[in-house]
Amino acid sequence: MNFYKSDTAVITDKIWEEYERTKDVALRNQILVSYLYIVTCNIKKMNALSICREDYEDMTNQGVLELINCIERFDYTRGIQFDTFASIRVRGSIIDYIRKKDWVPRDVRKRVKDLNDASNELQSELGRPPSDSELAAKLGVTEEEIHKIRQDELNLNVMGFEELLSENNARLLNTRNTASNEQPEEMLLQDEFKQVLAKCIDKLDKNERTVITLYYFEELKLKEIAFVMDLTPSRISQIHAKALEKLRKYLSEYMDTKNN
Repeated sequence: MNFYKSDTAVITDKIWEEYERTKDVALRNQILVSYLYIVTCNIKKMNALSICREDYEDMTNQGVLELINCIERFDYTRGIQFDTFASIRVRGSIIDYIRKKDWVPRDVRKRVKDLNDASNELQSELGRPPSDSELAAKLGVTEEEIHKIRQDELNLNVMGFEELLSENNARLLNTRNTASNEQPEEMLLQDEFKQVLAKCIDKLDKNERTVITLYYFEELKLKEIAFVMDLTPSRISQIHAKALEKLRKYLSEYMDTKNN
């Protein structure tokens, strides 16, 4: 079942105070139901991934367990929103589940690499990005198979982006915990990481910025972005992958600077 914020009751400081005092399970469950939308929203952000029903249920269970842990650890007196506190951790737990699941078979990664190699070769020969039909002919597959490989590549890229955000959120949080405990670190984390990510995106070239913005912030599909930019879906996928590679490098350099 999906839960959304509008479906739930508001949890006030008075309720948090009572739970802190009593640790009543029924009250904890009331709080849990009110914040289950955090799990739904974080799984929805993975909607480009090919997730079977069993994995979806396992991811939901993982997110709910982490949400319960967050309720147990939450200190309402620090003036921090529970949504902020829990979202970072629930998102991280879901990504950890997917990573440990090793959900991308080796042959899928090989097919993606072969497709990109063929695309680069054809572009050198033709002086332009190849069409899907040209790629299909070179690889001896159907256009439908080309589309499937591109979807697999998109899944890889989306997961890479989610891991990128999760890893650097965690690193920033650890840095803040070490450096200062004067302010709620999760609020600092949200503001600082958004600013850092925006600066990193600004370093990308025009096409890379456009693809990242349209896909992650405007939530357009690959084919829609291809139409808007007058490029092939294959080319959009390549730009997307290159942009993520650069973002990973920029964020890593930033965190290395902060930690030194």
